[in-house]
Amino acid sequence: MTTPGGPGGPWGYPQQSGPFGAPPQQPYPQQPHFPPQQPQYQQPPAHYGAPQPNYVAPQQSPAPGAPQESAAVQAYLAAVAHHMNMGGLQVSRNWVGPVLSLIGVGAVIKSSLNPIELAVCVGHAGEISPATVAGFTRQVDEFARSIRRPSAFAVKGGACAIAALISDRVHPASFGAVTNKAMSFGTVVVPAVIDLGNRQMMIAQNTPVMGFAMWSTVRGKAGMYLPDPRAVLG
Repeated sequence: MTTPGGPGGPWGYPQQSGPFGAPPQQPYPQQPHFPPQQPQYQQPPAHYGAPQPNYVAPQQSPAPGAPQESAAVQAYLAAVAHHMNMGGLQVSRNWVGPVLSLIGVGAVIKSSLNPIELAVCVGHAGEISPATVAGFTRQVDEFARSIRRPSAFAVKGGACAIAALISDRVHPASFGAVTNKAMSFGTVVVPAVIDLGNRQMMIAQNTPVMGFAMWSTVRGKAGMYLPDPRAVLG
């Protein structure tokens, strides 16, 4: 696939502290924290409804020096927030490591015998490189571990997460870094990259041996909460 080139580099975002907190229908509702979309971006089809927002965690604003959100980024985040609300996730805008992210938290299994939490983290980067993908995936793994709940057997249950990065600029080598790797015990994290400039998306498809039963479930959740950028932006 063809993506705009560009040198990979460090994230360069200021470190912030703070708590980490169905067919689609169109147009996507404008979320309260997103500025109005610009008219040059085509609105999605009118089969998208407008559920009420389900924000429960503190909302954080971009810090000075954070990458500017283009109209395409704003439109895509609004679409993801719509899908999160439709899926019943608790939605917030907060920091995952150094990346300001849209976060949706819910559960795959609610039973106290074996609770498994779900975190959908969609972060915006000024430019995505292989290092950006690897770093954000590790940060999301840490966040997923933090939301694990104790089970009835006095041990912590599991957690699965989606670590999706979006940008108008994606280095071509970044797509090669989108691969599933076993990380922390008890967590499964599927990375994804959404190239808004070229309207392309990649969700990791390989299945590691560790956590074998969960990878396909998490990939399915990624497909549910990450809409095709072509459907959002035209």
